[in-house]
Amino acid sequence: MNVVAGSCLLAGTLSVQAQHGHLNAGAMTTGGGSQVVWANGILFADASGYVGAMPKATSGVYMGYYNSGPTLTALPATIANGGPSGGASALGSFLEFRYTLVAAPEGGAFSFWDHGAVAPTSSMTLGQTSGLFALSGGEDNPAAGTVGGDPYGHIHGRRFTADLPGDYVVAFQAFDTSVNGAGGGPIHAPSLPLNIRFRVIPEPGPVALLAVGALLLVGMLNHRRNG
Repeated sequence: MNVVAGSCLLAGTLSVQAQHGHLNAGAMTTGGGSQVVWANGILFADASGYVGAMPKATSGVYMGYYNSGPTLTALPATIANGGPSGGASALGSFLEFRYTLVAAPEGGAFSFWDHGAVAPTSSMTLGQTSGLFALSGGEDNPAAGTVGGDPYGHIHGRRFTADLPGDYVVAFQAFDTSVNGAGGGPIHAPSLPLNIRFRVIPEPGPVALLAVGALLLVGMLNHRRNG
């Protein structure tokens, strides 16, 4: 084993898929009664093999927490907000989401931090479901939810955290909570839940670091002998 191989081994044991991305909510069609959907949910679904890496923050507001994205958004329906995007929900709709912790290490909690939060906004343990949080609107689109308003939303400064090593499977469900549909209710029906897997990998302890160091040392010696 050479130095490069030893380094690759270390990287392979600690690597999971990229932690950042945008999970976009929209609708099957803009017609009344059509279902809200996660437009690119197939990329994040647990069945796809996606795993959200949750490294430990060593500084900033999330210091000490294992944390990751993705950023949850509502697709734009108008040119003013960078659209119209195929798959956007109807004008006048207002999309929100909630999450349910469906699998976790024993005693683990999974939390959501809203924009500007300095502590978890919502923290769920196994089987618990959060309240609703906006996908539409935000500072860039305050008219969301009004009659004819663009449902677009891209609210920055949000994060998900977990407190124990292990795998967490979280079901995300999106809703239209507007009152602009028939009879003064929502325009769209709720989405199906989307299960996403997050993985907390603990920092390597002294024994693991010594083992990796030994592998690299052996690799260096072999490299010198063969060089």
